[in-house]
Amino acid sequence: MVSFSFLHSLALGSLLASAVQAVDANGWRSRSIYQVLTDRFAVADGADPKPCDPSMGVHCGGSWRGIYEKLDYIQGMNFDAIWISPIVAQMPNWTGDGEAYPGYWQQNLYELNPAYGSEEDLMTLIDEIHKRGMLFMLDIVVNHMVGPAMVDGAFDYSMMRPFNEEKYFHPYCPSGYSDTDIENLQNCWLGSENAPLADLKTESQEVRDMLGLWIKNQVWKFGIDGLRIDAAINVPAEFFTGFMEDAGIFATSEVYTRQEKLACEWTETIGSILNYPLYWPLTEAFQAEEGSMQTLADMVKSIAATCKDPTVMGTFSEVCCHFL
Repeated sequence: MVSFSFLHSLALGSLLASAVQAVDANGWRSRSIYQVLTDRFAVADGADPKPCDPSMGVHCGGSWRGIYEKLDYIQGMNFDAIWISPIVAQMPNWTGDGEAYPGYWQQNLYELNPAYGSEEDLMTLIDEIHKRGMLFMLDIVVNHMVGPAMVDGAFDYSMMRPFNEEKYFHPYCPSGYSDTDIENLQNCWLGSENAPLADLKTESQEVRDMLGLWIKNQVWKFGIDGLRIDAAINVPAEFFTGFMEDAGIFATSEVYTRQEKLACEWTETIGSILNYPLYWPLTEAFQAEEGSMQTLADMVKSIAATCKDPTVMGTFSEVCCHFL
């Protein structure tokens, strides 16, 4: 579980503001956001205990009900927004890489993940978050689906919803995970042979329309105040122009690179990114021999000059573990 506070990347002071019905950055600017990895956070009172070795990559029993029961704890630390794991149905079977406990191996966008609880549990959690004057941020994935098994030497896409045909995906090629080869990063598949993450063809208008309809549905149905977009660097920045119009609310995104000029492309279309370009020089300045305060200062200046609005970029403040 990770705690996040959005910090001003120039002054490193508190940033984001307030309003339970947040639809844009102004509603988030003074918020302090607490991230919860749902499966690893808290087992609900009265639930059957499940022996769990987290190192095995299996579900440990954390749930939406478990988060609900810990809201006093979270709010008591002065957090006023909560970001939870993706809620959609996942690949259910165990693989050589473990189970889908983090929530990023989605198979059906229009069903909820039963491992985290019922729809009633989720709605109760969101309602209580709002009653407390807190904001609700949902983690989402638009880059990929997971689980195409091999049948007669070809991938079987039929188990995925709504993207259940090969035409919705890029042809298979393994991703090099390198921000120096953007074409590979955005067109090839993340994951592994055990759990290949089928890369959605987000340049397709049909795929864009389907994702746009889905996010409209999610925001309306669950009362979502903000989004955190997973693996955004793996999707062309231009895709998010229409997607954010469909969402109609604030979003921040994972653009995993220390290259600020590259990362800031996504601030133009999404509005906010998690500030990985600042993360590395910041930690190196205090922990690594090769780090320096001058390098950190130079990065702060470069981000200010390059990114659309550094005041809504999220900066890591703490990492800690609780309960599970």
